This record gives sequence, C-alpha cells and structure tokens, in this order.
Amino acid sequence: MLKHEVSYATVLFLSIVSSGCGGGAISTQSPTSPRSGQSVMQTGQWEFTIASTNGNPNIYVEADLTSAAVGSMGSYVTATTLFWPQTGGGIAGLYQDCHNEQTSFSVTGNAVTSMLFNGSTQVAQATGTLAADGKSVTGTFQLNGVSALCAAPVTPTGTFTGQAIAPLNGTYKGNLSDGSQITIQVTQDSHYNITATGSSVAQGVTTNLIIATNPVGPTYDNSVIGATLSSSLGTATNVNGTQTFQVFGHFTPDASQVSFASLNGQWSTGTLTKQ
Repeated sequence: MLKHEVSYATVLFLSIVSSGCGGGAISTQSPTSPRSGQSVMQTGQWEFTIASTNGNPNIYVEADLTSAAVGSMGSYVTATTLFWPQTGGGIAGLYQDCHNEQTSFSVTGNAVTSMLFNGSTQVAQATGTLAADGKSVTGTFQLNGVSALCAAPVTPTGTFTGQAIAPLNGTYKGNLSDGSQITIQVTQDSHYNITATGSSVAQGVTTNLIIATNPVGPTYDNSVIGATLSSSLGTATNVNGTQTFQVFGHFTPDASQVSFASLNGQWSTGTLTKQ
C-alpha cells in the first residue's frame, strides 16, 4: 500500500439519485435513453483539474464514473481520489493524494452539476458546461462549509476543467532515476484492474517485473482511477532473488505518457512513453 500522510475519513456517498437512502451508494437503476436535446456525459475514467489561483499547484479529482439513472452518474469510494504535486509529499516526495471522497453528477441538456461528499456532508459543488461529444466539461466550483479538501491547497472558489481519459493499455518504455531502463506491458480491464509484465535493466542485471491483479477486485490502491495508476502488488525477480515493489503513475489524457514512481526500498521516478 502506498504511504499517505493524510488521514482517511469514513465516507458515505450521497448521490443525487439516492440522497437520504441508508446505503448511500449509486443507484443500480439501469440508465435509459437520453431525452431529446440531452447531452450524454461519457462514463469511465475522468480527470477534473481545479485551477490554482494562489500560486499553489493544480488539484486533480480523479474518478471512474458509473451511470445511474438518466442524466446522472457518480464514482464510488474505491473509484475516486484527490491528487496534487507537493514537495515532500508521501509519494516519492513529489506528490500527495487523499481518498474516501465520492462524487455525483447531474446533466440537464449540456449543463452539469456535480457534488463532492465526505461522510454525510457535501463539501463542494461545481457547475459547468458539457461539450457536445460528452468528453469534456468546463465550469466553476465552490467549497461548502469546509476550508479545504483533505490537505489539498485549494481555494474556496475557482474554475475547473474535466475531460475523459483513455484506458491504460500498451507497452511503455523509459528510464528511472535509479538508472534502470524499463519496458513494461500494461493491461487494464473493464473494471479498472491492471496487470503488467516487463523487465528493467540496471548495471547489466535484468529484473523481471510483474504487477498482479488484486484478487478481491479494484481498490484505490490497486487500480486505475481517472488518470492515475497505483498498485502494491508488484514483484521484481532477478539473480539476487525476489522483492516486492509499489508503483504510482499519473498519465496524460491520451495515455501516451506516464509520470511514474516506483518504491522498492526507496523511490525511483521517471517518465514512461507508450510505444
């Protein structure tokens, strides 16, 4: 499991289609055809970027969106994460993340309303305009009754953009800060689980790399969420034996490049490019 420096609060999801229900989960009602004139927001991986206005880095809300009723969707606790660059952060001293937030979205025409919940409390709301292809949105946000989202340096009000993210599949190559050269084949399934096999070469030693699927299904620590990748199920084998490793990645919307961090005793970082 990746190390986090922020506390994890217990979260109950209140979606707009099941608000007040005991379970707090996204409705299992099957979506139906959209009404005439209704834009259709693409389900799947999304990244929402909260633009900085105070010199701090942008904040990213990563989500894997699932449809509920007509014009509504959301992301569960295991499919939502906040992520931002932070010097000295818990991930490679470069990044910080926070979990247990969940989202709901409502689309009327091309108008989008989104809410972010922590526990039973709505902590943020955003309104925006959905593009005709349903793959991007722009708008404004405001915090509700809180001064921060986890430990993220976010302002009380501001602007955001969001866009659909491509699945992470293919062969990636690159160099890490420990001097290793990595080639790895990544496969993402329809449930956002990942598996990967490949190798790294450092100082003439070849190490075989495997990232296994979580047998109990995807969690925020062993899956793709939005434009982020994380797993604690890596094994590295060479002539010196077998060790475990952890990974974290943040990739471009088209999944062509991954800013990559690997923990095997110490953090190594680099950029992997799709071949």
